This record gives sequence, C-alpha cells and structure tokens, in this order.
Amino acid sequence: MVLLVRQTNDCLILLTLENEMKTYDKLTYDFDIALKKHAPRAQQVNICLAEHPEISGNEQRSSEEHIRFLTTLGLTVEKNYCDIPYAYFAHVVKKANAQYKMVIIAEYDALPDIGHACGHCASGSISLLAAAGLKEIEDALDVDIDIIGTPDEEYTGQKVPMVAKGIFDKYDFAMMIHMGSGVSTANYQIVSLSAFRVRYRGVSSHAAAAPFLGKNALDAATLLMTSCGLLRQQLRPGTIMSYYVVNGGTVSNSIPDFCELEFILRHDRKSYLQEIKTKVLNCIKGAAIMTDTQYEIEFVGNEFADMPYLKTGTDTVCEVFNELGIKNEPTIPITISTDIGNVGYACPSMHPILAVCEQNYPLHTKELAAEMIKPTINTTIENGGKVLGHTFLKFITEKERFTTIRADFTLAVTA
Repeated sequence: MVLLVRQTNDCLILLTLENEMKTYDKLTYDFDIALKKHAPRAQQVNICLAEHPEISGNEQRSSEEHIRFLTTLGLTVEKNYCDIPYAYFAHVVKKANAQYKMVIIAEYDALPDIGHACGHCASGSISLLAAAGLKEIEDALDVDIDIIGTPDEEYTGQKVPMVAKGIFDKYDFAMMIHMGSGVSTANYQIVSLSAFRVRYRGVSSHAAAAPFLGKNALDAATLLMTSCGLLRQQLRPGTIMSYYVVNGGTVSNSIPDFCELEFILRHDRKSYLQEIKTKVLNCIKGAAIMTDTQYEIEFVGNEFADMPYLKTGTDTVCEVFNELGIKNEPTIPITISTDIGNVGYACPSMHPILAVCEQNYPLHTKELAAEMIKPTINTTIENGGKVLGHTFLKFITEKERFTTIRADFTLAVTA
C-alpha cells in the first residue's frame, strides 16, 4: 500500500493512493516478477512441442500441454472450444462489470516434415507465459482477459470459423506474437488468401493411334496457366498468383484424361481478392470449354483476410519494444497470409514479429525450426511474454488507447 501525507488547514491527512497501484511502471514491475517465476514451465512447453511436433488438425498432445499449463494457474479451461478439436478457451482475468475485454491468442501446430519452422511452439509458450503473469496481478487489473487456443493455422485456419461465430466481436483488443528472425517488428504485410484445387477430366486415347478421340485434360491445364499468365497484366499491384500441376498424367504416349492443379491467390485487400478469384474462375471455365473437358473446383481451407493496419497498436508495440531494448523496425518488407487477418476484421488486433536470432532465416525453413530448441530461445520466450504483457498493460493503464485503436479499426475495416 502506498501512502501520501497531505497538509490541509494545518492538519496532516494520511491518504491511501489506490490508483498508484495501477501505474504502468508498478504493474510491469510486478508482472515481470510473476513472469520470471513461470518462465521455466513455459520454456518446457516450448521444448516439448518442438521435440514432438504435431501438424495442423492433429495437435492433441500440444493442446494438452497448453491446457495443463493453464490449469496449474487455477484456470478453468474449456476444451474443443467452438466444437473445434484441440481448441481451448479460458478466462485469465474476470472482473464484474469490466468496461474492456482483451484476449490472448495461442497457436501450436507444426508443419509436415520440418516441424516447428514457423515457431508456434515458442509463440504459443509466449502466450501462456503472458497469461500467467497477468493472472498473478489480476487484483490490480480492471479488465477482462481471456486466452483462446487456436489450432490448425497452417492448413485450414481454424480462427476463421471462430470469427464467423462472432467469438472475437466482443473484444476490444486481441494479440499474439509470431516468431521471426533478423529483426523484430510491430507491423508487416498480412495479405488475404484463397486456395483451391482445379481438376480437369477428359477422355484418354492413344497419343499416336487415335489422338483425335481424346479430350486432353493437360491441355486444359496449359490453357489455364497461360490465361492466368496473361491476366496478370490487368490485375492491380499487390496481387500474387501462384500455382503448380499436382497431377498432369502418367505416360507420354496417352492423352491425359485427368489433370489437377493447386492455386493460391493473394492480394493486399480481401475485397479485391474476390474480383481476382472471379477472373480466375472464368479462366478455368474457358479452358474447359476450349478443350471440351469437365472441371471441378475444391477450395482448400478457409479464406484468409488481410490484416488491417492500426497505428495505435503499432505505436504501442514499438514503445514496448524500445522500453525493453529489443531491436526493432516499425515495419519490414515481408508478406505472409494467416487466419489472424480474419480476427483483425472482428476486433482491433496485433500480430507483431519477435526475432529469435540475428541471422535472417525465412519462415518455414529447417534453420528457423532449429532455433526453437537452442538455449537462446528461453530468453526470447521471456522477452515475448513481456512484449505481450506490457502491451496489454499499456492499454489497461491508458484507457484512451482503447478509444484510439477502435477508431483506427473502424477506419481500416471500412476503407
């Protein structure tokens, strides 16, 4: 308890400063002490997940490790949240009549063959550690704070159905930290994405004896790729169109009666992505007409939205980076797609990158995966917990940030 002696009319009055307990410096000091206590357990979770990676949709052990960590904090955890396998939900801080609600997001899925080359083992541990620190100081807080475990980011993007159900609509701020390398940043380009497979079906025939009886599915694929290549010139800057032939036939002396391609379309804004998709679908149909083949389209996973830029969120995270002495840039030239973008259209959200090493490794590489089990990752996890927790405390102690980030959000999602 902090006391102040004030003189009024020649009398000394002893006052209790209730609000003093809620200053940013005091809260971060107490938070950091709590974080230090829980750091070894969070670091163990990281190593466990790194050594036993589970790909998207199969994160049974990974989610159990997260839930075990949270239950030891005294939290009640709802498993299979939103009827999504291996998702979870828990109240970290729950207050009566809280004016603001905040949420920590956690990821924990790995990639096929190369494991945690996107660093979710560490980023998820950071979310757990921040939750532990905030739980310890809950008596000094006046907001609600939840944590949501979101599986399957890499493949189908299970935050998307959560967004569709309105799970994030009630929050005033959402945040998680992504791992990277080279330099940390509060802001970078998260673009919208649509992925699908195209299958052409024709008629097989001998390529020499009776080619005129065939209907060439590979020709349809060739025409599709050619038309998409020509289409690029008429698409707006920020468009990324990538594709490959999954199956183009099995022998050279037979007209292929089946061909399959996989497409990924991206753009800076989800609204224009829909226009791109319409144009590509017309190309798909046109190639089928020209070759007299049939086609079908299967969408792969959920569509990802771009991440709205929030100046208040970016400035706040940069402030925290600088206070902690973490080398950072306000933005870096990297482009990715992730389902956190969809969350960014439901509530004000931040998804900064924290570098795990000074060397610059691309995401989804074995080099970055190797960093997740080096001793240096322990310091990174502690720093990440501080970045996440201190950012929350900036908003909690300076409520006007909630107002300005909401204004940023409204402008960004309606632009």
